[in-house]
Amino acid sequence: MITQTYYGFNMDNQAYKNICDGETMEILKERLKAAGYTLDKFGIYRSGAEGYWSNLNRDENKNLLERLNTTTAREALRETYPAHENVIFSPKRDVALELLDIKPEEICADYGCMWGALSIGMAKRGARVLAFDQTYDSLVFLNHRKNDEKVDNLILIQDDIRNIHLEGLFDCSLVNGVLEWIPEAGEIELNKFHGKRYKRGKTAVSPSEMQLLFLKRVCGNLRPGGRLLLAIENRYDFTHFIGKKDPHAGLFFTAFLPRPVSNFISKLFLNRPYVNYIYSFKSIEGLLHEAGFRGVDLYMAFPNYHFPELILPYNGGSVFYEPYNTTGFSFKKKVATFLEKVIIKYFKAKMFAPSIIAVATK
Repeated sequence: MITQTYYGFNMDNQAYKNICDGETMEILKERLKAAGYTLDKFGIYRSGAEGYWSNLNRDENKNLLERLNTTTAREALRETYPAHENVIFSPKRDVALELLDIKPEEICADYGCMWGALSIGMAKRGARVLAFDQTYDSLVFLNHRKNDEKVDNLILIQDDIRNIHLEGLFDCSLVNGVLEWIPEAGEIELNKFHGKRYKRGKTAVSPSEMQLLFLKRVCGNLRPGGRLLLAIENRYDFTHFIGKKDPHAGLFFTAFLPRPVSNFISKLFLNRPYVNYIYSFKSIEGLLHEAGFRGVDLYMAFPNYHFPELILPYNGGSVFYEPYNTTGFSFKKKVATFLEKVIIKYFKAKMFAPSIIAVATK
C-alpha cells in the first residue's frame, strides 16, 4: 500500500556518478545508433518518424521553447503556462514508480514520456532511462530540464512508440496514460481535440488489436523477468455513471457503454470513430496475459493515477481505504470522494475504483 507519501530515491554522489559514467550508457547509445537512430544538436536521438501529441498546440510549444533560451525549464513553464507546472513537476507524479522497485543501474524505458515527469523520476532512482516520444518539442523541453537538474543517465529518443524494436534490452518499462492513445493515428493538439469535432479516418485494425500489438512489442523489448508498470483510467470508474465525461473523448457514458454504441455516439457528436479504449481491472489483466506477461499485480489509484494520494492492492485493499487530501477539490469532487469511500470501503465494490495501475512480469 502506498498512501499520501512521496518516496524519493536517495543515492550518494559517487554511486550516481558510477551510473552516469559507466560503460552501459555508451553501450546504450551504440545500440541506438545500430538501430538506425541519429543524434542531433540537442542531444536527442531521432528515428526519422514524425508525429505530434501534446497538451499544447504548436504555437504554444514554440512560445515555451523560446523562453528556454533565457531561463530554466521550470521558470519558462511558470512564465508561459503555469497551469501545467504541477503536471510536470509535482512529486506526486512518480509515486507509483515505487511499485516497480527500480534497482540502480537497471535499464528502463518510458514509452510516451512527454515532458518527462516520470522519466526523471526513474532516472533519479538510479535507472539508466531511455525516454521515447513522438513529439520533438516535448523532448526539447525535457532535454532542458535534464540539463537543469544534471540528470545524466537519461537518453531522449524521438520515435513512434508503436514501432520500437529493441528486443530484450530493458529491465523495466513504463506505459503511463499511453495505451488508450495507441489507436489514434496522426497528429493531436489536445486542446483542439478533446470533446471537439475532429475528422478521423477508420484504422485498418481494431483499437483493441492495436493496443495488444503495442503491448506485445513492449513485452518483446523486455528481458526475461523484466517488469512493466501500466497506468490507465478504469472503464467502470463510478464517476462515469454519475455525470463525469469520458476522459479522452469528452463525451458522456462512452467510457463504459458497449463499444459499438460508443462508436455511434462519437461519430454523431465528434465526427470520428471511438478508439480510445480503456479497460476494467479484469480486462487489463487479461490483455497483459495475452501480450505475453505472466504475473500481473493490480492496484487501485485514488483519486487518479496522475496524482495518486492513495494506492491500494486490488485484491484485499478496500479495507485499507482511508480519507486522503482533497485540498483544492470543488464541492462536487468532495461529494464524489465521499461516495467513493462508501463504494470502496464499505461496499467493497473495488471494480468501480477510478484508476488502474498494473505491474506485470515477462
